[in-house]
Amino acid sequence: MRSASVNNECYAQVVAKANLHKHILHASHDLHKHISRTVNEFEHSSLQSTFGWDSDISFPKVLGDVIESLAGAIFVDSGYNKEVVFASIKPLLGVMITPETVKLHPVRELTELCHKAQFELSKGKGFENGEACFTVEVKAKEMSFAHTAKASDKKMAKKLAYKEVLSLLKKSLDS
Repeated sequence: MRSASVNNECYAQVVAKANLHKHILHASHDLHKHISRTVNEFEHSSLQSTFGWDSDISFPKVLGDVIESLAGAIFVDSGYNKEVVFASIKPLLGVMITPETVKLHPVRELTELCHKAQFELSKGKGFENGEACFTVEVKAKEMSFAHTAKASDKKMAKKLAYKEVLSLLKKSLDS
């Protein structure tokens, strides 16, 4: 539960939903463009009401840092009172993850599934035309499932590749 809700992606989504990104002061034109593009993409996605690992959007780390900075400032200003921090931040966060809605990160879920079922899992990474590439392949009995994902950063490429192979593997196991 903790790793699913206390992560940069969830915090960044909270910042985008609350329009707090408009209050970030910085001198980088590229960062401003990246934040604007990401928030716009998020606002037009179907994931606005979800949290966790479903997002295919790569949020700039600075967005998640906003929540951590707010919590830290409130913690210091309140005389190091955790209850005040929680009471102040909770309305902003809302109900991000509950036991009913929690999902494992696709990397963890596929890794655990392969280990349990004794499937062979292989992976590779690299760069192509300035984009991060990540390939995942699972050999399950007589079948093989593979996918290569490209993204602006290697963490997102890895997540997308694992997510796709996990989906293919689950469909195969269900039929």
